[in-house]
Amino acid sequence: MNDNILVRIYNRLDGFLKFPNLRKGGIGIQVGFDLGSNNLTPDVIKMYTRTGHNRLIIAIDPDLLNHEKLNQWIRAKNLSIRTVQKGTNSHQTTEKLIQGTRSSYNKLEIIPGDPSPSYTNTYLEVTLGTLDNIVNELTIDYSRIKHINISNNGAEYNTLLGMEELFKKCPDLNLTVISGRPFQLGQINHQGDYEVIIDHLSRKGFSFKYMNIRDSIWWGIFNKLLIKRTWIVNKPTFGVIMGSRGDRKLKFYQSYS
Repeated sequence: MNDNILVRIYNRLDGFLKFPNLRKGGIGIQVGFDLGSNNLTPDVIKMYTRTGHNRLIIAIDPDLLNHEKLNQWIRAKNLSIRTVQKGTNSHQTTEKLIQGTRSSYNKLEIIPGDPSPSYTNTYLEVTLGTLDNIVNELTIDYSRIKHINISNNGAEYNTLLGMEELFKKCPDLNLTVISGRPFQLGQINHQGDYEVIIDHLSRKGFSFKYMNIRDSIWWGIFNKLLIKRTWIVNKPTFGVIMGSRGDRKLKFYQSYS
């Protein structure tokens, strides 16, 4: 990670806006993480800085290279992060993972494609498990789980289907779920995935808001337009569902990057 003071300020503010209800002693779960950037801190580390004393973050991803990089950080800084090298799904199975030219492009072969990311010719056979089983095997206190951030390139809905036990045991919970991607990657049975996911979360008692990233002041205007000089109006971008239940009410300023 670049130690430039402006980058550190950006990363700290970004974590505050993304995970405002993840407080000291809480447990955060990151499903899908990317350590491909030399500048921006991955969400799993931003979660870690939010939780303070007695913290624990669970980082789940099927890519070995991501885990090797994250484990270097964990050893160097003695971080309380537990890693799980698996993908998540509605049931236990194995599938092929197509590796992208950067880890954030990785996707399962069974997931419909998106023409914008670039992929390699490397396929890995990976284990997929339910998030319920993964958390159960870690023997952690469900009552401390306060935020689950799901960003796994089209597998978000299937991940939610494998969370029935978590929904039962975690009454006070925030979710951020990437959805609304362009092309087939953002479709479930010819319907927008964000609509399907919102319906599912509504039946689980969640309040939510959906935001396309281009409409975010923080990401669309500040990050992309002012810092990176990238114009994204009228261009295909992804969105995020921010959900809350129990005492984890959404903050009016909550955003995403």
